[in-house]
Amino acid sequence: MKAKILALLGCAGLALLLVVFRPAKDGSKSEPRESHGSVSAESVEPAAPMKAPSSLMAPASRSRPAEPTAAQIPAQKVRAADKLERLTQIREEFHALAAGAAKAALQAAKQLTNDTERETALLTLATEWTHGNLRRPEERARAIADYGLEAGLGMELAKNPELGKLWADELTKGAGRAALLGQIAVGLVSSDAPAAFGLGESLAPNELRDFYNSLFSGWAAEDTASALQTAEQVEDPGTREGALKAIRSVAPVGIGVELAMQEGYPVVGNLVPNGPAELSGLFHKGDRILAVAQGDSSYVDAHNLSLQEIVQMVRGAPGTTLQLQVLPADAPPDSAPRLVSVVRDQLKFKR
Repeated sequence: MKAKILALLGCAGLALLLVVFRPAKDGSKSEPRESHGSVSAESVEPAAPMKAPSSLMAPASRSRPAEPTAAQIPAQKVRAADKLERLTQIREEFHALAAGAAKAALQAAKQLTNDTERETALLTLATEWTHGNLRRPEERARAIADYGLEAGLGMELAKNPELGKLWADELTKGAGRAALLGQIAVGLVSSDAPAAFGLGESLAPNELRDFYNSLFSGWAAEDTASALQTAEQVEDPGTREGALKAIRSVAPVGIGVELAMQEGYPVVGNLVPNGPAELSGLFHKGDRILAVAQGDSSYVDAHNLSLQEIVQMVRGAPGTTLQLQVLPADAPPDSAPRLVSVVRDQLKFKR
């Protein structure tokens, strides 16, 4: 019995020694293992990189990829501090692009999907290419409202046929393109009429009306007599009538006075040079028109009529007579008005 007990104690002691002196395996370390899950590089600071084997390391002299340009980065992905910084970046880039190939600059602008950014880019190009000789802001705003951003800003280049046509081809279509080509033609028509009218050859029939309207209205402001002479020679009756209407929207048939409303009455402003009013010697700046009559018809009181109504009454067909009651600007109080008769004629401008 004693021998069995001693044998059991010896086995237990040997097992205890094995447990105490057994070496720990590598996998039993308590440190957490490195996670290999996917983490966004934009959301956390990157960990210190492990040293890669020399066979995988890039040569120290290799350059970094070129930074994308403002035109290549969508507005929503730009890490600019604010919109002002973004627009400043665009101005600087397109200032540089304006000195290079014009077509490439226009194509870069076309890639901008944000309207404000595209307007900034295009206005920068127009400013550079015209050397700052831009039209008045109200003219530019009206053109943009009538024909859209691209065509409206393209009007700035109407006096540069090569750049203007490239702009039209790259950025515009439809009525806007027709109107822009018409304005370019205005700059050409006095020196090269065939080339000017040739700009309309690429347009669809329904776009030719916009082209001729733009051409003849712009031409009328520069040289009304020449525009009228050419319009009257147009064979197609519809086109001819449209051209004459466009001319008279700028150079109407009337007496040649600028009018403004004052205390409910139309008041004479500037006189059109060589117009019927100036040639008559009967009108002066500041004269007040009290009543208007067509030919031998009864007078219509002009007080509190709208300016548009007065203008429509003053205009008419060539050779017709307009009767006016006019109070001279220097007339004493309670003076009676003068009766003035003047024959309407086509107003003509020459610049």
